Amino acid sequence: MLSKVLHTIHKYNMLLSGERVLVGISGGPDSVALLHVLKRIERDMGIEVYAAHVHHGIRGTVADQDAEFVAQLCQQWDVPLFVERANVPRLADEWGMTLEEAGRIVRYRFFDEVLQDIRGHKIALGHNRDDQAETILHHILRGTGMQGLQGIRPVRQNKIIRPLIEVSRAEIEEYCHQNGLDFRLDTTNQDVAYTRNRIRHELIPYIKQHFNPNIVDALVRMGTIIRDEEEFLQDYCRKEYDKLVRVSNQNQLRIDLQGFLMQPIAVRRRVLRMALRAMSGTLDNIGANHVEEVLDMASNCTTGAMLMLPSGIRVLKDYGDIVVWRGELRRPVQPFEYPLDVPASVTVKECGIEVVAQRVPREEVSFSSPWRVYIDGDVIVGRLRIRNRRQGDRFKPFGMEGTKKLKEYFIDRKVPRHERDGIPLVVDEKNIIWVVGLQIHDDYKITPMTRNVIQLEARKI
Repeated sequence: MLSKVLHTIHKYNMLLSGERVLVGISGGPDSVALLHVLKRIERDMGIEVYAAHVHHGIRGTVADQDAEFVAQLCQQWDVPLFVERANVPRLADEWGMTLEEAGRIVRYRFFDEVLQDIRGHKIALGHNRDDQAETILHHILRGTGMQGLQGIRPVRQNKIIRPLIEVSRAEIEEYCHQNGLDFRLDTTNQDVAYTRNRIRHELIPYIKQHFNPNIVDALVRMGTIIRDEEEFLQDYCRKEYDKLVRVSNQNQLRIDLQGFLMQPIAVRRRVLRMALRAMSGTLDNIGANHVEEVLDMASNCTTGAMLMLPSGIRVLKDYGDIVVWRGELRRPVQPFEYPLDVPASVTVKECGIEVVAQRVPREEVSFSSPWRVYIDGDVIVGRLRIRNRRQGDRFKPFGMEGTKKLKEYFIDRKVPRHERDGIPLVVDEKNIIWVVGLQIHDDYKITPMTRNVIQLEARKI
């Protein structure tokens, strides 16, 4: 078994000379064998071995005995040991999850804390070949995609390593017997009330007897093949993600809609999952049904459609993008109106901008932009005001012959529906003169006959 473990370590580049490795040890045969193997190769590989044990607060005095056994073992083998005591049943109740899920969170959090304290490099766990097959079968029963069919990765995040992943449970038990290693047996591993245990003790033996005696090998082989293909697809989709997705601000991602819809559906799923993960940090609460809902919205819904996903994720179909962000829905901008004198400046708090109006000599007229325009002051009817849109607003964009509905202008300019109420309009008693940040009314443009030039400028505040 030792040579097989060494082969696995080298094949996956799990350990390097000079690294500190923390072994998660429960006292069972897998973790005891793992600690023994790593201790045997510690000097030759130039590594330092540490151990960590979690008392889950579940099995009373039996768990106390497990912790005492681990402490004595580490003392005997001269392995620094770190122990955490937790009340996993209470935490599971508080977090609204199973004991298995809560225990896993507690363990990984503790392992990460210890790794940081010892300035370590790797966390070694005792998952074996049979665990791999059981995990894949468990994922199949629950329904999974290619990621779930991979099973347990030998190396994850370049930090979690599983040196025993290619060794069977029988080989581990034989190794313990040959080397005179004592270990503890967790009686809860025999409790078929747990799905994982039913798979181990009932389903796999049944499949071996009635369908395929080599089912473990078949599942592990499938997981290896799918993992290789998954790595290729993930790399390919990452490149497509970089082409399609841009960050518009710290809380928002935009996926190019046209390019996204041109991708095969498999690539779309993966790119979308990458975007959702980038925004929320995890996909724990995002199911396949949520991904399919977003894909359907992108293909079939009209502009402005929006979905609310778990973890506070919002997805909007915009004109040219799928917009993903996290947080509360943006509150609608309420109707506003402010007088605008010349010269004067007005702060429009609803939009976060300041509008400045002033008269300038004709010779000072410079380059116009969407945020600085020049109009003919003699064409203005009555007083200037700043407001947002109203029902029935019409506008004559620069260069056009006639007017059109402001709503249609926004549609033509692909202004998202949820942003339209927040766009300030400079108006007089008759017309919309300037759609701030976009365009002026054609009748108010500067001409050779203009004598009274007014400069309007908008600034972010």
